[in-house]
Amino acid sequence: MACKRCASDKRGKYTAEMNFHFPGAEGLDKPSVWLFPEVVVCLECGLAEFNVPEAELGTLRKDTAA
Repeated sequence: MACKRCASDKRGKYTAEMNFHFPGAEGLDKPSVWLFPEVVVCLECGLAEFNVPEAELGTLRKDTAA
């Protein structure tokens, strides 16, 4: 599949560890959300893409809507 930004076929898949924090002072009282996605990176322009699993996405939705 080609890159959505530059149409290059030079893409790599990598594992990642991400820790999402909620913004603002009120976010300091909320637990962070850990993700361990597979990230696809365009090796030409640097565009990176990953999917957030449903459980973590639900946490992000719930805590962002508050």
